[in-house]
Amino acid sequence: MDSSDRLITDSTRATSTRVRLDADLSQVVMLRAVAETVALIAGFTVDEVADIRVALDEAATCLILDAVPDSQIYCEVSADAFRIRIAVTAVCDSDHPIDTTGFGWHVMHSITDHLAAEHSAYDHEQDGYPVTITFTQVRRLR
Repeated sequence: MDSSDRLITDSTRATSTRVRLDADLSQVVMLRAVAETVALIAGFTVDEVADIRVALDEAATCLILDAVPDSQIYCEVSADAFRIRIAVTAVCDSDHPIDTTGFGWHVMHSITDHLAAEHSAYDHEQDGYPVTITFTQVRRLR
């Protein structure tokens, strides 16, 4: 658990939601809607919400494009008045579906405060590699 997780978990006004959808590009709009709603309730500005949507789009699209057929994508969104943390997980065909030197990763890295990708070993039950992209966006207090 990193410090941003601990702060969100300890907050008395934290909101957390989990969504599981088919790993299909048509479902990205649903993930965006959930994250946007949580961010707005937590008090993020419209500009901050736009950055969160862009980062989530990139993360989810990257994982969906390499997801094993007929699988699902999982998304957990946790937020409080200071930050939002989003973790997107899918079971992928390849062990490293994320190009950390590519434009999409660069965009996510530029608009988030913390970005990480976790690759797990091949899971025979799920017939693929579980991969999670996690990012945190800190609210800019004015």
